[in-house]
Amino acid sequence: MGGTPDSGKAMSVSRFHVPTAAPGARVSFPEHSAHHARDVLRLRPGAEVRIFDGRGAEFAAILEVVTKRSVEARVTGAVASRPESPLGLVLALSPLKGDRMEWVIQKATELGTAEIHPVVTARTDAVARPALKGSRQERWEKVASGAAEQSGRAVVPRVAPTTTLDLFLQTSLPGLKLLLLETPGLPPLSQAATAPPQGVTLLLGPAGGWESVEADRIEAAGFSAVSLGPRVLRAETAAIAAVGIAQALWGDLR
Repeated sequence: MGGTPDSGKAMSVSRFHVPTAAPGARVSFPEHSAHHARDVLRLRPGAEVRIFDGRGAEFAAILEVVTKRSVEARVTGAVASRPESPLGLVLALSPLKGDRMEWVIQKATELGTAEIHPVVTARTDAVARPALKGSRQERWEKVASGAAEQSGRAVVPRVAPTTTLDLFLQTSLPGLKLLLLETPGLPPLSQAATAPPQGVTLLLGPAGGWESVEADRIEAAGFSAVSLGPRVLRAETAAIAAVGIAQALWGDLR
């Protein structure tokens, strides 16, 4: 999907994440957005588009320059953006190898996640560990940006720099903090709160699961252990299932 329906029109208007978007501005598209506008959608000067700054503001704009070097637009006015989920949802998970992490970031963005924290654990796959050096940061940010464009969000979730579990547990995380485990007998995620929380952090481990000492440290840091049900899920499946359930319970998918 290249855009979201324009109010009152059957046609769709393409949307692009341009961090410098502002009232009355003339803006240059980031490289990945310029490529999408020029080479995928084949837009030309004069085309009406929507641009958003990634922080909640959205604008109508007209393309003025479309070349191999740049795509530029003139902002013509502010437009209403889609509302964000009332639930401040943070997804923290062990980096996944291959394109599975990109898939999780894409889908978590579409489902309204506010922040994504890659957290290296004892059993994080060796192929995914270089993320600690920032090797995937730019790519993951582009995935989140593109998913916001596609899904109609005017907010791009923050993809935090990859960190270790110990450093992550020192992060200030207001609201409900939940550790997803496969241990039999744990209460389900649906019973984690008696009233809708304003914020929730979901922490999921790697494909090999948590070391017992890690789980103990996480619970000592204020996380409550919950379950996603009777089946063993792949890490990427568990991440998106947890996000969807949280939004259905306490967010804007109710």
